Amino acid sequence: MKNGLTYYWVPPSRDVKAGYDISSRNLGTDYAIAYTRANDLNERIARWRRGELDLASEVIVDETIPGTFAWMFERYYETDAFQRLKPRTQEMYRRIINRTLKTKSKEGRELREYRLAAVSPLAADRIYQRLLQGPKGEAVRVANFSITVIKRAWRVVGRQYRRHFPALNPWEDLEQRHKYKPKRAASRREAYALARALNENGYPHLGLVALVCYEWHQRPENILSGSLKWSDWRPPDRPNHVRLEHAKTGEEVWLPLVVDGKKMFPELETYIKRLPRLGEAMVMTMGERGLPHPYSFEYANRRMREARETAKLGAHVTFDACRHGGMTELGDADVTEQGIMALSGHKTPDAARRYVKWTEEQRIVSLKKRRAVMSRAMRGIKAEERAARRER
Repeated sequence: MKNGLTYYWVPPSRDVKAGYDISSRNLGTDYAIAYTRANDLNERIARWRRGELDLASEVIVDETIPGTFAWMFERYYETDAFQRLKPRTQEMYRRIINRTLKTKSKEGRELREYRLAAVSPLAADRIYQRLLQGPKGEAVRVANFSITVIKRAWRVVGRQYRRHFPALNPWEDLEQRHKYKPKRAASRREAYALARALNENGYPHLGLVALVCYEWHQRPENILSGSLKWSDWRPPDRPNHVRLEHAKTGEEVWLPLVVDGKKMFPELETYIKRLPRLGEAMVMTMGERGLPHPYSFEYANRRMREARETAKLGAHVTFDACRHGGMTELGDADVTEQGIMALSGHKTPDAARRYVKWTEEQRIVSLKKRRAVMSRAMRGIKAEERAARRER
């Protein structure tokens, strides 16, 4: 114990009585780390009060036995590698880590208790098989994501605490299954129906998320985090453009709103003009104390699901599916791959291709072009045949 002093965090009694079932926490003896952990816990309880936090999906920092899986992930949370991740990515990592730590062996022991030094390649394979067992059957994508997170935490923490890790990395040559199922895209009708339902349910700013994802191809997490600002839309120095920031790729796209004197997105801009301005960001909500702030991703998705039920839309209709739908429409319009990337902010063709689904419209456009080529070729063949007959 450093200087005989240990720091603790205790939730307010009124919140415990209201159902906040996360108990007091030992924050350790290092003030800087304890301060960071306390801020994290304070932010979580504030989100819980606003109804934005599901306690069942959270991993809370606690004192654990050094050298165990739970200990490794706690150390990982403290590293710069984890702190540099985007807030939404951090939340995803915490959820997947929580699921991973609760994975049980045949003997009923949770993975959180297992010592890292005892993990052999055979044990790693068995852990992976356990991770594949989801509540609704085989969970390949979730299991693979779990392995990705384990590998990163193992590498980052292992460099700093080598004595707790085996000499051979048991995850290095792990054979993973692959089961890629393309996400179904939302149609234009579905995207606008979702926006309309959100507006009618009292969340017009969330309705804008669906439309911007579809029309301007910005990622929903970027919009919800406040990266799309009122000052980005038709600024004085570029009155016919909108600035779109793609945080994942670091790309900045200035999308033209007017081409040859014609508005490209009149429906979307009409929707924007009707929105009340709550703050600097276009998409915000009023807080419990009357102060506007960005939506949390979980809360926004909850309202999106409610609106989807209101509009009687399929379960595939999400904010991200709207983005897939808009990019698929680019494919229907026969936009080149380079043109699609220029609009979406993707850096590689492979990344962009995942969003452009194959459709009947694309087949029809392709066949029309092919038919034109075939017709020219057949005319040439017939001309050669006529010439051959004349020579005979």
